[in-house]
Amino acid sequence: MMFKHLMLCLLSCFLISGLTWAEDQPTEESQDKERIMAVIDAQLEAFRSGDAQKAYSFATPGIQRQFPNSSIFMQMVMNGYNVLRQPTQVEYQGLREHFGVKVQLVQLTDMNGITFQAFYQMEQQNSGEWRIGGCMIQQIDQNKI
Repeated sequence: MMFKHLMLCLLSCFLISGLTWAEDQPTEESQDKERIMAVIDAQLEAFRSGDAQKAYSFATPGIQRQFPNSSIFMQMVMNGYNVLRQPTQVEYQGLREHFGVKVQLVQLTDMNGITFQAFYQMEQQNSGEWRIGGCMIQQIDQNKI
């Protein structure tokens, strides 16, 4: 009888510790989110420091085909995505999946205090790394409540 109670106690401890351990393990989704945010952060830092080649390296091969070198890529960013060059505030808002495509929502504020919502289309490469496959930006209407 004593042995049975001891075994039940040990089994309970094992199950509780196993459940706690399982809760502490990062899920694949949370790992993807962290990796995606790291890629976006690294590209934003490259833009901020003026490192066109590094910023370009975070783009997917498809984007790199559209913009065959880092100079052309940076020109496109300066013309249409200026908020990405030196945001004063960056806030990650969530990772969504739309039709099998991961989209990271990021709120950015520019040097004039204007806030934008960015939708980063992320693509996982065969190597497992994440790259940016597109970015759509829209200004947030500050007057709406």
